[in-house]
Amino acid sequence: MRLCTSDLYVQRTKETGNSARRVARSSARVGGAGSPRTLAPIMREVRVVEESRRNTVKIYIVLFLGSCLLGEKAALACRINERRAMCTWNSLKEVPVLPSDIILLDLSINNIGEVNEASFVGLEQLQILDLGSQRTEKLTIKEGTFRRLSNLTYLHLGDNHLLILEQDAFVGLSRLQNLVLLNNGLDRLILEEEYLKPLVSLETLDLSFNKIETIRPGLFFQNMTKLKVVRLKLNKVGSMCEQDLLGFQGKDFNFLEFSSLQLNDMEMHNFNWQKCGNPFRNISVRVLDLSGNGLYDDKARLFFKAIEGTNISHLILSSNTMGKGFGFSNLKDPTREIFSGLKNSSVKTLDLSRNYIFSLEFSVLSALQDAEEIILSDNKINQIQRNAFFGLVSLQKLSLSYNLIGEIYEYTFYNLPNLVELDLSYNHIGVVAYKSFSKMSKLRVLNIFGNSLKQLHTFETIPNLVLLNMSDNKLTSVYGLSVSSRNSSIIDLSHNRLSDLKCVYEILNKMPSVQILALSHNLLVQCIPEYSVPPQNSLIYLDLEHNALQTVWQKGICFDIFDNLSKLLYLFLSHNFLSSLPDGIFKGLTSLQVLDVSYNSLTYLPRNIFPESLEQLNLSHNFLSSPDPHNFQFIRVLDLGMNRFLCNCALKDFLLWMNQTNVIFFTPIDSLTCEYPKSLRGVQIKFYADLCEEEDERLISKLRLTLSIGCSILVMWFLICTITFAHFRGECFIFYKRTMKKVIEGHEKKPSLDTGCKYDAFLCFCSSDSKWVEMALLKRLDSQFSDKNLLRCCFEARDFIPGVDYISSISDAIWSSRKTICIVTEAFLKDGWCLETFRLAQSRMFDEVKDVLIAVVVGSIPHFRLMKHEAIRAFVKKKEYLRWPEDLQDLEWFYAKLTGKILEKKFKNKNATELQNIRTVVTN
Repeated sequence: MRLCTSDLYVQRTKETGNSARRVARSSARVGGAGSPRTLAPIMREVRVVEESRRNTVKIYIVLFLGSCLLGEKAALACRINERRAMCTWNSLKEVPVLPSDIILLDLSINNIGEVNEASFVGLEQLQILDLGSQRTEKLTIKEGTFRRLSNLTYLHLGDNHLLILEQDAFVGLSRLQNLVLLNNGLDRLILEEEYLKPLVSLETLDLSFNKIETIRPGLFFQNMTKLKVVRLKLNKVGSMCEQDLLGFQGKDFNFLEFSSLQLNDMEMHNFNWQKCGNPFRNISVRVLDLSGNGLYDDKARLFFKAIEGTNISHLILSSNTMGKGFGFSNLKDPTREIFSGLKNSSVKTLDLSRNYIFSLEFSVLSALQDAEEIILSDNKINQIQRNAFFGLVSLQKLSLSYNLIGEIYEYTFYNLPNLVELDLSYNHIGVVAYKSFSKMSKLRVLNIFGNSLKQLHTFETIPNLVLLNMSDNKLTSVYGLSVSSRNSSIIDLSHNRLSDLKCVYEILNKMPSVQILALSHNLLVQCIPEYSVPPQNSLIYLDLEHNALQTVWQKGICFDIFDNLSKLLYLFLSHNFLSSLPDGIFKGLTSLQVLDVSYNSLTYLPRNIFPESLEQLNLSHNFLSSPDPHNFQFIRVLDLGMNRFLCNCALKDFLLWMNQTNVIFFTPIDSLTCEYPKSLRGVQIKFYADLCEEEDERLISKLRLTLSIGCSILVMWFLICTITFAHFRGECFIFYKRTMKKVIEGHEKKPSLDTGCKYDAFLCFCSSDSKWVEMALLKRLDSQFSDKNLLRCCFEARDFIPGVDYISSISDAIWSSRKTICIVTEAFLKDGWCLETFRLAQSRMFDEVKDVLIAVVVGSIPHFRLMKHEAIRAFVKKKEYLRWPEDLQDLEWFYAKLTGKILEKKFKNKNATELQNIRTVVTN
């Protein structure tokens, strides 16, 4: 720590004690111990000394405490971190007490009005000091203030209202490299007098925004061999002549900032340029900034003539008044005579931005044969004359952005054989003539964004073009792009008017070298591809933001757009109105690392939708309520900010994963909150897991009880319904028939009787079963037995004519009836005539390919018994037959079924092949 008042107190206490001891010793020498006459005066003197000592102690204790309290308060006002003390904005009036190992001290924006040698006692290790922007009327730097700061390399004294320097203020700063004195109200004396003489290691001097009227550095500047940067921006300098800058001669500057000096005296007609000479004689400058000095055509011509031969690598002439501007004729545009004085200056870079050049005249810059970069941006250039760039054989970069160019002609860029980069951005270019770029065989970068181009087919081949930026134009098609940019690897077509997604297919098919493709801010709403994406493509970056892919995919088209992009690393799909992601849409992106689908309307993510290679995923600003954590198992960086989480137990799996995963959340977990239900809105989702566990237990208990009661009721209801139907199925069928009859009453069509048949049904049965057949069937079917019956039935006992051949009668009955009904009983199977009748009816069925045979099995005749009879076997294997019901409840259903079979017309395709056996219909 620095020397504190306590050290002085200890020293003064020791001196007081020594005085008292000297008085005692002298008294002993004078009179001895037993002489009362000499002892009294001595004792009085001792008491005076002791009282004085006590008063001194009190004074120094007060001083000590006050000094320490002030020092502690000042030190507390600073933020100290790793030998750096930040004391800014603390209203300090003096340099505070600080640790002695501080190397950086920021005292800016305080109320310090004066510093002297005592201000920095104990801070000898200081390397960086900032005393700028003091809120006092003036800042005085006393003589020898920095005498002990020999390690200081950076000193900021700028932006003080008034800086007062004593003659030897900078003594001791032998290692200072950077000195900032901007905006301090300093005049020319700061350069002429020897204030800066001690700074032998100075490299950068900033005197911008002062009141220096003449630049006349003292000859001591020649001793500053390391001085490379001088800033004198915004000083009111009238002129610069050779005699003024003698102190700078012999130096090799990296940067001289002489911008906004005005140089008004050099505009006068009586100004003697020959007497002024070359202000930069014997001075070489890598970057010379002369911007904002009002250099117009004549003034610039005379100035460049004066500095002829000066070595300048980079000349900045921006924000001057060169050119006549748009709509004016009182000034002239630059001609080649203006820059003729720079012919031997070896200018590599010329900055003429922010001037008023309207027309680039013939060979205007031909003097700059060594120029490699020319910046003409932000002028008023509307015309480029033929051979305007004549002589610029070394030019590699040309910027014409922010001008008024409307068209590019074939001759516009002649004489630029080595041009590598051309910037035509933000003009009004609407037309490009054919072969406009044909002479620039080495062109690799073409920036033509921010124009009004509508078509590309006029562009000819640019063989070495690598980057083509045509964003912010009015393109509606990419036709012709592959001709001009076949070998390009970077294509930017964003902010255009492309509407068909087929442009992606076309570019990748015809331009296999493309690695970066930007199509954002278009309106891709349809997709009619003429090509497929080839597997042999090089695309690694695809930007499709701010389009309408949802409109395309909801039509079920172009799902294969990403299938062959196996090298793609970056994909951006934000702002595409996506409400869902088609299954397998990313299956071909086997190398994808970064995916952005933010600012969409996604509510659900299909499982395994993302490729395993994905590392960074942006899903922010969607409507995901319960994300599936399985989709994030390979992700390293995830953004789920501003989604609308539904806080219910469906979110539990995601919450468990979130609390256990090592994934980096771009939006902090603390910012993820519930959106629904309304009662939990704003609650952090990480706190919902505990609530969910309690709710799970309650729901499980309720669910168990509900399932138990529900299952019991369902089983009981099923049993009741089954038993009821089993006992009352007949009544149920009758009720059904009556209901249907009432429903379709008035719309029911009477069954049409085939006029080609004499009978509706021929009943074949054994004579021993005649009474049963009459009671069971004929009284319910035959119209002669009851007027309610609709069918005309034929049977042997009534309708066969006696004396006629029996076989003929049977055959006539079969062919004269719509259907033949065989009542198969035990007696039927033993009666040969019955079996013969069955065979004849079956033969008619085969001949007419109609279902004209109905078999009704009566009694407990098993199926295998029927299969024993050859005449019946073929029928029962392929056709369904009826059984007489054993339960009387099924009689109505049986009659309805039998009547329906009699009246139905069923035709079969003769070419049809039977594929399966017909099941048996059992009516029991």
